[in-house]
Amino acid sequence: MEKWSAVAQVVAPIFAAVFVGIYARKKQLLTMKEVKGMQSYVMSFGLPCVLFNSCLGATMNAGSLASFAMVFPTILMTALFAFFYLKKRMPYHNLPMLFAAQESGMLGIPLYMTLFGAEHIFKMGVLDLAQALICIATIAILTADAGENPTPGAIAKEVLRSPLLLMCAGGLILNVTGAKLVLDGWGVLPVITEVASFIAQPVSALMLFTVGFSLSLSEGNRSVIIRICVIHFVIMAAAGLVMQGIMCLLPQVEAETRWAILLYTMLPGSYIATTLSRTKEESEMASGVCSILTLVTLAVFCVIAVCVA
Repeated sequence: MEKWSAVAQVVAPIFAAVFVGIYARKKQLLTMKEVKGMQSYVMSFGLPCVLFNSCLGATMNAGSLASFAMVFPTILMTALFAFFYLKKRMPYHNLPMLFAAQESGMLGIPLYMTLFGAEHIFKMGVLDLAQALICIATIAILTADAGENPTPGAIAKEVLRSPLLLMCAGGLILNVTGAKLVLDGWGVLPVITEVASFIAQPVSALMLFTVGFSLSLSEGNRSVIIRICVIHFVIMAAAGLVMQGIMCLLPQVEAETRWAILLYTMLPGSYIATTLSRTKEESEMASGVCSILTLVTLAVFCVIAVCVA
């Protein structure tokens, strides 16, 4: 009973934030312009702080290298597939974001920790780290505003100026150089991380709110939403089977690592996709895909919970 209560504590806030967004749209409490303002806060301030703290505290060990080595090329290939193939056939600006990252941070890690505890959380955390560089690069590309018909140099300049990339780089530099240990010794590091955490607090709720606010499964977009969901599910399920097969060949792979891979591949694409939309149609597409795939994830999670109980 206690375990199911813990599961509900993770799942209920997710659904609550989405339903609040649905309610706000139905009652016309906010305009799309006002919601865009929330999205701007997420992309310019909140999410960069999330990435800064994540990169600052990232750790790797030998047991995590196998998972990292499998996830990184998988997400790289799905992102390239979305950029160079899917986007030509379904020209949504934000479509690649659904294939450039799984929603491991906001959904996968809390769900995994609920079942396996904090002592095993790095097994899911390393999967989030493996996709981070591809995710950040994709966000930077999609948010670059280099004008009409931009040159490669103009795009690169905008990408390098991205607050997401700059904050990520800052966190990594402090981490790998050991500067964070010096700051910690001075008592400054806890202040920095607490400030970043405070600014990042609304990110999860705002992102899920925009998913709900933009959710629409009208006849005009229902078929394309379902099609993208099927493509995403099939690709990630196939990747999950391959990774499980590889782990069968590796000695002494822990069961918790296998469960982490299974849950990771069943996660929805990043909720950030809704935030990166430029039109109402793109918002509705991303919201619909994220919502449907979240339901799939929660169904898989319940099955895992029964198996490990």
